Amino acid sequence: MGASISETNFRTDQENWRARLRMGDPRGQVLGAGVLLGDGLVLTCAHVIRIAGTDDHHPFVIVEFPGSGGGDPAGLRATVVPKHWVPRADDHSGDLALLQLAGPPPVTSNVTLHRQPPIWNRRVHFAGYPSRISGGKWAEALIKGHGGPGDEWVQIDPVTEADTLMRRFSGAGVVDNRTGRVIGIVVSKLDSEREGAHYRHGYMIPTGTIVKHLDLVRERFVSGRPPVPATLTADPATLAAHPATLAAGPATLAAGPTALDGGPAPLDGGLDDSPDDSPDDSPDQAAALTTSPGRPTHPGLADETPRPTPRTFPDRGFARWLTRWLAGEEDLADVEITFVRDEDQAAALALLTTLTLADRERSPRTSVTASCPDGAGTTPRAGSLDLAVDVRDKTPAQIAQEIAEGMALDGPGLLPMPARIAADALPLTTVARGVDDALQPLETVELLHTLVRRGGRLLLVFRQLESPALDRTYELLLDPTRPQRWLERVGRRIGALARTEELARELRRRAATCVSPLPPVPRYAPDLELKAARLEADPRQGTTGFLVKLSYVERTAETALLEAEAAHRVLTRQLARHQDLRGLLDGHQARLAAHGITEAAASLHQEAQRLLTGGPCELRVAEAAVDRFVQEARKALATRTEGDR
Repeated sequence: MGASISETNFRTDQENWRARLRMGDPRGQVLGAGVLLGDGLVLTCAHVIRIAGTDDHHPFVIVEFPGSGGGDPAGLRATVVPKHWVPRADDHSGDLALLQLAGPPPVTSNVTLHRQPPIWNRRVHFAGYPSRISGGKWAEALIKGHGGPGDEWVQIDPVTEADTLMRRFSGAGVVDNRTGRVIGIVVSKLDSEREGAHYRHGYMIPTGTIVKHLDLVRERFVSGRPPVPATLTADPATLAAHPATLAAGPATLAAGPTALDGGPAPLDGGLDDSPDDSPDDSPDQAAALTTSPGRPTHPGLADETPRPTPRTFPDRGFARWLTRWLAGEEDLADVEITFVRDEDQAAALALLTTLTLADRERSPRTSVTASCPDGAGTTPRAGSLDLAVDVRDKTPAQIAQEIAEGMALDGPGLLPMPARIAADALPLTTVARGVDDALQPLETVELLHTLVRRGGRLLLVFRQLESPALDRTYELLLDPTRPQRWLERVGRRIGALARTEELARELRRRAATCVSPLPPVPRYAPDLELKAARLEADPRQGTTGFLVKLSYVERTAETALLEAEAAHRVLTRQLARHQDLRGLLDGHQARLAAHGITEAAASLHQEAQRLLTGGPCELRVAEAAVDRFVQEARKALATRTEGDR
């Protein structure tokens, strides 16, 4: 992201909504800062009012307004609003509190928090109340983008040494110098030494994170366009159900031995060997996309028989591809196109779920590691998407207005909105759905092109496999070498699939001697290699139809790779667990031998030894046998130790 750091002047004397929080005891120690919202509510950080050494808060604090020019010098009592105390979690997420004043505040101004993407080098200002400077200390900082633990914060670096954040700045309202809008609150400072130099920076909790945690703020005290509109978000029930589905896939295999009886479904019929197998030649095949999760069922890889199911699962290959693009992985271009047809329910669900998880405000997660421990790569980092626009049935003027609001370009100005975007568009990561269904699709492509010219990353989602908008996108946004480079990228993913499948098969051969049951290892790479070879020789490489084929084959390869990786992970765990059980058994037997009491649990040892060395065993059964032996061995060792005293 990049933006000019020249800003308009701001007047801090108008910001009398700023609050100072003190202890409610006679000493009145300053705790930190806060922001006055409407209805006598004050926003601050939870750690500001936390009782030291606990996860609880003070029963009340005193709130003062230094900019009031009068008012009650003793301040006002304030207590925590029920269900609006969010203590800082282990990953530093949360850390928010909403207070209710006991009486009307002595100031007339209050704050509405504004949604705004983190704009690189954008100047902001705030005021805190460090020790011995109870009147307050002003500071300026530059926004440096997403950062900090928990994926919920935005890094802010002091402009000068004098702007260094100090204690008791927490809870201070962060104001964008250019617009005068409050876009978050200060949460933390960080001092570090590296190679003899001292580095200081801080973090703010942006509006998107605040409204995710505090219902009252979201409902009554927020302005600005959400990064992802309602038409592009998954409902909470879907989000609750599908992050695990996306992460683990058909192989809930990773859940343990109980799930090992199933595994990836076999490929029905292999590749379609018809001479022309582009998705638009087989429209009925899209119905197969609602089958079980993780199964490679894109057009050209599944049979043509629709399989209705009572539940649609996200297309995991597509979710993986979207997540990789949002992460900016280097083999994916800054400008990409993809397709989600009306019949493609699984892809539509993957799109909505992935965009929602990528939105810091709507994502129920705070970090990828917490929600996706297996590293399947199908759940994006919260905050990795800056802006999503649904352009269906909209004019360029309406689309421009949405983009401007999402980029904080919607204030007063002389230029019309499209011209303002062309001049000042921020280099954000943007997804646009329904380009071919816009009211003026060609003009819409031209408008979106301005985002790319300003350094932005752009994903265009098409519904139709052929359209003037797709043709114009090919001409304007994709260079002539794109088809060949895309084909090479697909080849690399298929190569990774072949290697992963071979490694998984080798692990399975090793595991077959000692563990049962084992997950099946798919063998999709040969079919996909054939598919890629046919694309290499396709005479229509210069057409948009060829791009459609590449898109679907790439998503199929991602799905197959996910299955192979899942099988590899499960087999690795099974072998490691078998080795752990062997070590546990041998270790306790050695301890018994050292005390001369091997007979104490001889029968239990023999049973466990037989299971672990007598051929393939169910880990569940072996674990139970080893546990029985270990428990008996520990009792015998404890008895011997007491007898030796």
